[in-house]
Amino acid sequence: MNNSARLFTPAAVVSVLVLIVIPLGVALLSFGQQLGAVTAAELLRFSNAPGLVPATVYSVALAIVAPLLACYMALAFSARTSHKMSVWLSPLLSIPHLAFAVGIVFLFSPSGWLVRALHSVSGAFAVPPEVALLPERSFTTLLVVLILKEVPFLLLMIYSACAQLPIARYRQVGCSLGYSATASWWQLIVPELLRRLTLPMAAVMVYTVSVVDIPLLIGPNLPGVLAQEVLAWQRDFAPYAGVNALLGSALLLGITLCLLGLNRLHQPLYAWALTWVWRSGRAMPKVLHVLGGTAMHVARLWLPMMVVLSIGVLVSLAVWSLASGWFYPRVLPSAINADLWQREWLYVQPMIWTTLKLAAASATIALVAALACLEAQHTSRRRWPQWPMLLVLLAPQLPLVMAWQYGASMFQLAPHLGWVFWAHCVFAFPYAYLVVAGDYQRYDRRWLLVGQSLGYSPLGCWLRLLLPMLRRPILYGWVIAFSVSVAQYVPTQLLGAGRVVTLTTEAVNVSSGGDRQLLSFYALWQFILPLAALLAVALYLALVTRRQNA
Repeated sequence: MNNSARLFTPAAVVSVLVLIVIPLGVALLSFGQQLGAVTAAELLRFSNAPGLVPATVYSVALAIVAPLLACYMALAFSARTSHKMSVWLSPLLSIPHLAFAVGIVFLFSPSGWLVRALHSVSGAFAVPPEVALLPERSFTTLLVVLILKEVPFLLLMIYSACAQLPIARYRQVGCSLGYSATASWWQLIVPELLRRLTLPMAAVMVYTVSVVDIPLLIGPNLPGVLAQEVLAWQRDFAPYAGVNALLGSALLLGITLCLLGLNRLHQPLYAWALTWVWRSGRAMPKVLHVLGGTAMHVARLWLPMMVVLSIGVLVSLAVWSLASGWFYPRVLPSAINADLWQREWLYVQPMIWTTLKLAAASATIALVAALACLEAQHTSRRRWPQWPMLLVLLAPQLPLVMAWQYGASMFQLAPHLGWVFWAHCVFAFPYAYLVVAGDYQRYDRRWLLVGQSLGYSPLGCWLRLLLPMLRRPILYGWVIAFSVSVAQYVPTQLLGAGRVVTLTTEAVNVSSGGDRQLLSFYALWQFILPLAALLAVALYLALVTRRQNA
């Protein structure tokens, strides 16, 4: 065993234990112990809880429709774009979901900027319309926001999968069989991509069924989605609310297992449909050709649309945080002042500092753990399966964090910043691993042999050659992990018990007050931190490139 193996293998073992095995093991033990104490009467009472059925239907529909639409939008977009477009994915991925959702509502709600602009141009909508593109709180708004934010992640996974497939050869085979480029993409390449997207799609489905903070802001009310109802029970001090929260978490776990099973059937069903069409000698229905062609054309507009939307979100949050007397239907506020910033600055300063410390530290730990696991995987001469690294993403977050909370209560451990930091590391690690893994596994190891032939040790070659050559994906992996930590709401709220206040928890808290200016202020700061990290990394990479080219 060489020096690098002696270093990376123990680091990888510790990383897997602390960030995967212990979190899941503690969750299983504490959750199982709590469920074992549930009586039949409590189970019957839970099954009759008001709003349980519609909340469950909302969650299941959302977790199936949003990932599938996002998946096929990403596949359609990937068919006609270059892999160079992947440089845009890190900025889009770094935008926190919550800040993006708030900005989208400010743009497209019945009293949003778009309706105000239409009124100024046409005179229509003298009062906010009851039906707008996106209501302020609805299942449709939640669905659209989740789709828009899930497409970049799936695009990143598609580009990583495409690098492992002979795409050009598949296209040549398709052309030789008489297929167009579009038909070759959907009938030859997409089945292979869907097989490699099984794990990413599972992660997206699990996130969608268990997300809490975005439904709290823009989701339907009375009832909300199931995760939203479970969190409400968890916070409630009414009799049997705690048992309802526990059983609701168990229901979320059951739904998750069903969704994972359905996800496994996605690629086989797609391949079966193609095979059935081929063997029957039938042409695809004309309506499908029309829909497919339309989807391909619309997909070309996705990237510029997302760039414009992201800029619009940032501008709308900034303007709302500085607006004074902005009443409908005015397009612009009557005055711009920094009164809110001056009034809230003393309160937001410690939140910014806490959020920054947590995000920077957890992103660094997550990235180091991901690099240790990837290098240990290489030195072991065996390819590790990817799914163990993503186990935390394949478990719904709310039941997982609630189980940690039960475990802490059993051992009489008080809420502490350390537990919040550990949870942030746990959830940031798989994202750092996913972003870095593709480039790391494709790295040409012959460069390291050249370095060793010049007298450097294996560890020296790893530090002096591999890390600088993979500087871009490694730094962007850190940015994504940083953004994931900034966006954490459930672990910060439950494990911190209100004692650890971040920008995300405060943004959700102030959203219940209906003060748009205050909400935009905290959402803007949640947007600014990942943006600042991304700009710092981009500037550093530009300076390094300029120095190398000089």
